[in-house]
Amino acid sequence: MNNKLNNMINDFLANTDAKDEKELNEKFQEFIQKYNAGEIEYENTTLDDAYELLEKAEKAKSKAQAIKYAQKAYDMCPDCFDAVLFQVHLEDNPLKRWKILEEGLEFEKAKLEKEEQFKKDNIGHFYGIFETRPYIRGLFAKADYLILDGKIKQARDVCKEILKLNENDNTGARYLLMAIYAYLEEENDMLKLYKKYSEESLEMLFPLFILYYKQGNDKKAKEYLDRINKANPDFIKFFKGTMKENKNVPEGYYSKGDSSEVIMYFRQYDFLVETIPTIDYYILENSKKKK
Repeated sequence: MNNKLNNMINDFLANTDAKDEKELNEKFQEFIQKYNAGEIEYENTTLDDAYELLEKAEKAKSKAQAIKYAQKAYDMCPDCFDAVLFQVHLEDNPLKRWKILEEGLEFEKAKLEKEEQFKKDNIGHFYGIFETRPYIRGLFAKADYLILDGKIKQARDVCKEILKLNENDNTGARYLLMAIYAYLEEENDMLKLYKKYSEESLEMLFPLFILYYKQGNDKKAKEYLDRINKANPDFIKFFKGTMKENKNVPEGYYSKGDSSEVIMYFRQYDFLVETIPTIDYYILENSKKKK
């Protein structure tokens, strides 16, 4: 949902006299009908204008032009933290990138604290609040770049902060944290995290398999390998060289349980995969059909 649409919805619902959730939903449906019919009157805020500039940045024909639009958007409205993140992702120089990101996060956190967004009722629900959502995206970007720079323990701490602020974990920080725990061989913390978000998916199961493989615990390693192969049959096909890529999944996305998930994992979590260079032999040997 974009900033303008969010504000339009909030303005519309603020002027309703809904008494319960059912009536509120009815008013929301009324808003949708009026919005689609072009009957909602709304005057752009400065933040709306900044997000419109950011849209231009996303469609810019050159990197220089994109950065220029993003900088202008943030200068116009410092509340548009997404403009900072846009610049961060375009910056190739790691030192400049860190300067932009760290200064942006520091400013954004101070602003949110001033707005009392860190109050007790909000903690755990940050991604569900439009105003705090970009901050969560910023923290995830920080964790990602810390991994890229080899600062694994710092990335672990950032992921834990994300999950504290946003328990539903819309950004997938739990998956990155699982991989980090496997890298650091922190079994107890990994098991606690897995228990909280118990999922039979590659991103949750593979780190557990790797952990026990590293520890030499063949019984548990094989158990999780079996569970991986059940959750995603394309996993073993990848190692056998017989996997067929799912062409129906758009670039940059993946579907759980098929080839796109396998490809994504070995690209996105290469920092963990690179610690087990001969794992393919173990996987092939222990994935043979039992007689």
